[in-house]
Amino acid sequence: MTKNSDNNEFLASWTPEIILSLSKNYGWNSFFCDIRAGLLVAVVAFPLFMTFAIASGVAPNIGITTCIVAGTIACLFGGAKFQIVGPTGAFAMIVYDIIANKGFEGMTCALIMAGIMMIIFGITKIGDLIHYVPYPITAGFTAGIGLSIIVSQLSAFLGLHLDKAPTNFVERIVCCATNIDTINSYSFTLAIFSLAILVLIQKYKPKLPGYFLVLIISVLYSVFFADKGIETIGSKFGDISNASLLNFSVPSDIFSFANLRNLFSSAFAIAFLGSLESLLGAVISDNLSGQKHRSNMELVGQGLANLGSAIFGGIPATCALGTTSLNVKVGAKSPVAGLFNVLFLTMFVICLGRFIKIVPLSALAAMLMYTAWNMASFKKNKYILLAPKSDSFVFIATILITLLVDIVAAVEVGIVLSAFLFIRRSVETTTAEVFDKTVVDNDHSEKSCECVRICGHLFFGAAPILNNALKTLPKTHEAIYIDMSEVPFVDVSGAKVLKDFVSELKIRNIRVIIGGLNRRTQKALKKMDLNHELQDCMIEN
Repeated sequence: MTKNSDNNEFLASWTPEIILSLSKNYGWNSFFCDIRAGLLVAVVAFPLFMTFAIASGVAPNIGITTCIVAGTIACLFGGAKFQIVGPTGAFAMIVYDIIANKGFEGMTCALIMAGIMMIIFGITKIGDLIHYVPYPITAGFTAGIGLSIIVSQLSAFLGLHLDKAPTNFVERIVCCATNIDTINSYSFTLAIFSLAILVLIQKYKPKLPGYFLVLIISVLYSVFFADKGIETIGSKFGDISNASLLNFSVPSDIFSFANLRNLFSSAFAIAFLGSLESLLGAVISDNLSGQKHRSNMELVGQGLANLGSAIFGGIPATCALGTTSLNVKVGAKSPVAGLFNVLFLTMFVICLGRFIKIVPLSALAAMLMYTAWNMASFKKNKYILLAPKSDSFVFIATILITLLVDIVAAVEVGIVLSAFLFIRRSVETTTAEVFDKTVVDNDHSEKSCECVRICGHLFFGAAPILNNALKTLPKTHEAIYIDMSEVPFVDVSGAKVLKDFVSELKIRNIRVIIGGLNRRTQKALKKMDLNHELQDCMIEN
């Protein structure tokens, strides 16, 4: 490969997608398709981003800020064509907990750290490892987050009057149950009606912008029943129509040892979830469009987007899966559609800002609970419960730990459980079969041997199986043949069993013949400096 081709490949890997798209036959037709897609997606995204902000414990205008800043940066520097970036349900509970315990400034520090982590994931290509997270873990913590969001919105859905809602999953349920006598029937009625509209539209008219219709109906309902004690955005957050969308601020002690120690796990959770959701969204849009994203460039773009969001007063952002899929389906041609989405969202805020304050929280809670239920995808993932017990166990355990502890612990425990269960399955599939065999040695002589055929990976978990098989061999034959033609991999534990067995038989003057070694196993033995110790035992295949 020439130096020029290396340079071209490097540039292609690290050039933002928007530049590549605009340089490849991008004309007026594509431009108008992007405008249309940006408008249609903005109609759906406008109420959703506000609800995710409220679920995160911040004012709805901060959700719009996040979309404007992070959405713009992700489109300009990302490696995928169709990503729509903003606050999502995946971050809601994490952000809520950080703000409740560390304040908004603590969340900003964690977000800056997370943005830097995501950039490092992309540059070092560590982000590729995210693809190897087992699906039961991904589905489990996603379902857990969905259930957490549903429970977090119970008080608003019922119109309960609470001084302060607890952050713990169980405590939230208990709190709502003990305060059920404060229910506001008008808020509850609107919530039920809003939920019914969303369900019916999805079932019979999925092309209609259900969220936007619910937003308009709820505003009219709020005006008509203004004196019935319905809690609105204005009554909880004040008049946000004149609030500044961009508030430049960087905490002075962001990289202090105390912050790094106290916020590292939260920052890692944001970076991990943001990376996972972003790459998942890119894969989904690739499948819908037939295009191909660049994972590492996308992670760099997402990291820069989250840095920008933190600096300008926003919250964590990543690919919004639903709106990204919609962006593809309505005909987007490039990341320019995402820029138009940001532009139209900004126009909605400017034109409709004075009406935002009268949006009832119960209607937003209904939207969020509906989204969270779809996010949990229990119907789609029910086959996991019918899968082998190990997978269903990991799935259920991840859900429970997400609900009762946190997402970081859920991922850690889920990965450890998956690793142990994978080892157990691998051990179960490794066998050692013993039978008589006649082989031709390196000196072309025929030898009558006791043969041990090993099938499967010869690693630390399966080493005892080989050890037991070798120990039970009768020592009556002139040679023992170990057939490794069905062994794709050998680790140091398996190699040590072979070495010790050969050494033991050499002391007894029994010939050991090892055959069937593939190139990979030979390379492994050579790397461990065992090749020369076993050299006289190996025969040519």
